[in-house]
Amino acid sequence: MSSYDGSRSARQSKRYSMSALYMSMSANETDLEIEDDLAKAQKILRELKSKISSQSKKNFVLEKDVRYLDSRIALLIQNRMALEEQNEVASHLEDATDMQEGAFPNDDKTQKYGNLMFLLQSEPRHIAHLCRLVSMSEIDSLLQTVMFTIYGNQYESREEHLLLTMFQSVLTYQFDNTPEYSSLLRANTPVSRMMTTYTRRGPGQSFLKSVLADRINSLIELKDLDLEINPLKVYERMIEQIEEDTGTLPPSLPKGITAEQAAENPQVQAIIEPRLTMLTEIANGFLTTIIDGLEEAPYGIRWICKQIRSLTKRKYPDANDQVICTLIGGFFFLRFINPAIVTPKSYMLIDGQPAERPRRTLTLIAKMLQNLANKPSYAKEPYMAKLQPFIQQNKERINKFMLDLCEVGDFYESLEMDNYVALSKKDLELSITLNEIYAMHALIEKHNKELCKDDNSHLGIIMSELGNAPTQVPRKENRVINLPLFSRWETAIDDLTAALDITQEEVYFMEAKSVFVQIMRSIPSNSSVARRPLRLERVADAAATSRNDAVMVRKGIRAMELLSQLQELKVIDKNDQFGLLRDEVEQELQHLGSLKDGVIQETSKLEEVYKTIRDHNTYLVGQLETYKSYLHNVRSQSEGTKRKQQKQQVLGPYKFTHQQLEKEGVIQKSNVPDNRRANIYFNFTSPLPGTFVISLHYKGRNRGLLELDLKLDDLLEMQKDGQDDLDLEYVQFNVTKVLTLLNKRFARKKGW
Repeated sequence: MSSYDGSRSARQSKRYSMSALYMSMSANETDLEIEDDLAKAQKILRELKSKISSQSKKNFVLEKDVRYLDSRIALLIQNRMALEEQNEVASHLEDATDMQEGAFPNDDKTQKYGNLMFLLQSEPRHIAHLCRLVSMSEIDSLLQTVMFTIYGNQYESREEHLLLTMFQSVLTYQFDNTPEYSSLLRANTPVSRMMTTYTRRGPGQSFLKSVLADRINSLIELKDLDLEINPLKVYERMIEQIEEDTGTLPPSLPKGITAEQAAENPQVQAIIEPRLTMLTEIANGFLTTIIDGLEEAPYGIRWICKQIRSLTKRKYPDANDQVICTLIGGFFFLRFINPAIVTPKSYMLIDGQPAERPRRTLTLIAKMLQNLANKPSYAKEPYMAKLQPFIQQNKERINKFMLDLCEVGDFYESLEMDNYVALSKKDLELSITLNEIYAMHALIEKHNKELCKDDNSHLGIIMSELGNAPTQVPRKENRVINLPLFSRWETAIDDLTAALDITQEEVYFMEAKSVFVQIMRSIPSNSSVARRPLRLERVADAAATSRNDAVMVRKGIRAMELLSQLQELKVIDKNDQFGLLRDEVEQELQHLGSLKDGVIQETSKLEEVYKTIRDHNTYLVGQLETYKSYLHNVRSQSEGTKRKQQKQQVLGPYKFTHQQLEKEGVIQKSNVPDNRRANIYFNFTSPLPGTFVISLHYKGRNRGLLELDLKLDDLLEMQKDGQDDLDLEYVQFNVTKVLTLLNKRFARKKGW
């Protein structure tokens, strides 16, 4: 290859890496002008990504509330909560809905906080340092602000790349300060919590849904399939069954034996043997789906795996692939895949809680995958050693997958460009709540000595100007602020070549390519100038002389100027019809055609993710509403002991047909013959707060066929224990859906 060809291909590769710069710099302007199918599809996709980012944040906040309330409600159910605690829970429940927008009282504060947030966002080392300093009790609120606000645009490359840079810093510190590699990334620390939270963002959820949802859903349908392999549990169930069937136990099967004795029992071994085969088959199915999904794995998660590999090699030069894969598995499986297999409902992969047996099967599958990804340790559970063949068969396969995960490109060059674009934009904003700003201010203030060792550092200067952190405002007064971001230290970069280490010729060439692509996207495809091969002079001339379109005329004139400048610089030649530039413009247009298909495909996938996230949001809001009503009910009852109970008003009956309840998912199983279902209806009544009566009726008969008395406490307890079925003899109700229905119909001011 000649040196000219070599420099040309190097220039081309640089050009391709830089074309994103011009595309993004003119993105807003381009949207206004270009209305072809690709532009429309991209706009829809952008809006969808923005909705997913915003909804993910809302869910994260709601999940935090639900987690807190779960433990408190358990105490309430057992009547073990003092009045002050009830009040605290009540305040937690107030205004859990969407917040109103607001603004800072003065411009000075807006500017200073805008400056602080820009600094934290664009220099990730500060947050990386903070993550190492905070305690476990502080990490959740910090993560909320970091993952879903400061870097909340989960599909925007600059924010994603800055967040990954922050991870790199945190991981490097972790590797440098952990003496034993075996304890790396294992302990439950703020850093590990941060990595888990990262996997819960939109792209991670999308991947889990595409690779795991079908497998898990088909497994949980097998409610009676018992694959328990713990010999002691198998033995206990076996003698329970024998006692139930015969009324007595033979002397050879005593109660209260040890796990070792149970494992030696021939009957137990005979039960376990086929279960091991079936578990291996199911686990192999899961593994194949995960490995086949390699290309769908989110870039960020793969990039973190790549950093783990690189840092391991740096710290332990003699480490073999097995050691490296063990550490990657500690992140990819332990923090990402396995939690979703063990608790699929909280990852929005299934609708209801799985029954006890499928839940245990999922736990065993997760353990098998974990033992495969890490060095297996059977000290705690010797019975898992029986599954060693699964590990032997798949060791090479999983190691190859782990190393393949690391094969992704770096983003430093594009991050440099993205940062340049960010500096050149005047409209960078962050949607953030007052309390998030104040909490971040307070955390930095608390760890100021560590974070701002140099008072003259940018962070040190801003913090001294901001003074003491304000206290958190009550939830009712918390507001969402659109905070304008800017940096007071960065001057506008006039000389692009200095900023990005490229020549003036490259700048003109990229601009010319971008201008011609924009003109071609605006010209009707049946126009004579759109014929291939393109005659760039004719294209520029057609644009410059177009009628009633000032923007197009401007583009045409600029295209002509660029053609002449590039000729003078001897980058392109009129004698070959500007072949070099023409070929790249045509390639770009071809690429945009296939890009449209990709955009449409990605949109349909993300619509599914968005629907799932919305459904999960509805579930979380419903859960909060249920807790709210229950708490009001408990409090009104305790007030009732102090004063005469007022006469309670009976609510209902509300009538529902069999078909209605089936459609809403309240009835999950029915033994009523099909030809009679149209004549069946249910009445729901609430004679007292927290008490309900459900009666089943047949049209034309005066008396109900059966009646069920329910207490809200019992329903909540069933839900907490993962019991999904409420049996009404002829039909089985879904507990969560019943709670939602009662919530809709019977919510009173002071309880249900």
